[in-house]
Amino acid sequence: MITENGFIELAYSLVRIRDLDELLDTMLGRIRNMLSADAGSIFIYDEDHDELIFSYTQNDSIDLPFKKFRMKANEQSIAGFCAVRNSLIKLDDVYNLDTKFPFKFNSSFDEMSGYRTKSMLVFPINDINGRLIGILQLINKKIKDVPVNNETVEEAVSAFNAQDETTAHSLSGIVGMALENALLYDSIESMWEGFIQACMTAIDSRDPVTGGHSERVTTLTMAIAEAMSDDTETFPNFVLTPEQLRSLKYSCMLHDFGKLVISENILQKADKLYPGMMDVIRYRFGMAKAVARAEGKPQEVLAELDTLLEKVYMANIPTVLDEDTAAGIDKCLNYIFEDIDGHKHQLLTEKEYNYLSIKRGSLTPSERDIIESHVKHTYEFLSKIPWTKELKQVPTVAAMHHEKLNGNGYPFALRGDEISAQGRIMAIADIYDALTAQDRPYKKAMPVEKACAILMEEAERNVLDIDIVKFFIKYEIYKCLDRRVN
Repeated sequence: MITENGFIELAYSLVRIRDLDELLDTMLGRIRNMLSADAGSIFIYDEDHDELIFSYTQNDSIDLPFKKFRMKANEQSIAGFCAVRNSLIKLDDVYNLDTKFPFKFNSSFDEMSGYRTKSMLVFPINDINGRLIGILQLINKKIKDVPVNNETVEEAVSAFNAQDETTAHSLSGIVGMALENALLYDSIESMWEGFIQACMTAIDSRDPVTGGHSERVTTLTMAIAEAMSDDTETFPNFVLTPEQLRSLKYSCMLHDFGKLVISENILQKADKLYPGMMDVIRYRFGMAKAVARAEGKPQEVLAELDTLLEKVYMANIPTVLDEDTAAGIDKCLNYIFEDIDGHKHQLLTEKEYNYLSIKRGSLTPSERDIIESHVKHTYEFLSKIPWTKELKQVPTVAAMHHEKLNGNGYPFALRGDEISAQGRIMAIADIYDALTAQDRPYKKAMPVEKACAILMEEAERNVLDIDIVKFFIKYEIYKCLDRRVN
């Protein structure tokens, strides 16, 4: 017989568990132990669809894979009957059911597994308002500690008794309170993760050029972190709890959140010139050629203008600016012609020249500062969210992916141990994806081998954590993206 202290201890242990899977495992195990049940199952009631979700099972006699499934909450099944009637059912032998019951026992599991189900005690789990939230099904009250099958069932299993029914009634309130709490927490977690997923989608949609980046960085970072956490020999001091892993996941998903306030013109700038600027330059070159023809200039002048326009095209590509192309746009800046109205024009304005003179990439120093500011905005925005204790590091970790061990990163210029392991991991994932992404129109995807070589170079320059980079390359963790780059 279970004492009052036993009920109190059970209630205390269950209501403290917020993870739904952990609760179902603990709940079913404790109750089976109290009532000597060889096996048991828990169904969660889906009120919206009027269905029971087979959510958890345990069996001491056999070990078979568990798979969730749904079924209608009607009287054609034992659990469904219990749900519809919202009352406890005690069955002494499911193969010899009273004809008053509208259901039949589904023996397919027994036939497939070699198990032998006999006695059952099935009771509803209700919330504080008496609404159904689940069904708990106990199977085979054990009287002898042997595996239950067709040969042993008669000697090993008995019917549940009246005291078991009383105990089940007493437990239902505790179980209901704990399950309602866990379902509510699970619902909040699902809603919160859905919101964060929507934010990640919004971030990536602001910049179609880098669409999917946040998801890939999240996948890479989590794969690295989980592998490191499992390898206690290589990283003995790096062990992440499920809560810390969830915090890291959210940090990754939101690491570019600040891009929501960056101008799309800058965020999506694929070339050095903004859209439309090249059309203006092309028109100006055409006007210069028309003036040259009208003035009877030799063919060499027209050919030079064509050559200079080609230099402009080449300079607009966001690669490294070579000396020959740079000299060409210098000539454009100094090439002055006069239109038919006597107005003087340069082939390139100072603004156009400054854009085309960018040495590497497509951004001017001021534009790069704006892009880099997204990390600071990420931190500022995420810091305004009232995170729970388990997630309070999300803003800080999310803002670390551009920090460098040598202190030359941003936004906080952190150095060495000031950068957490989570931040170091995300930095590697972020750089790797930027190097190998196949969806950038302004550059080709870099082969994996070359990208890994660059990561090692950065690690050797004390930019990235060399131990994590070596681990990432050695175990080919990048394959989690299932990317094929040749």
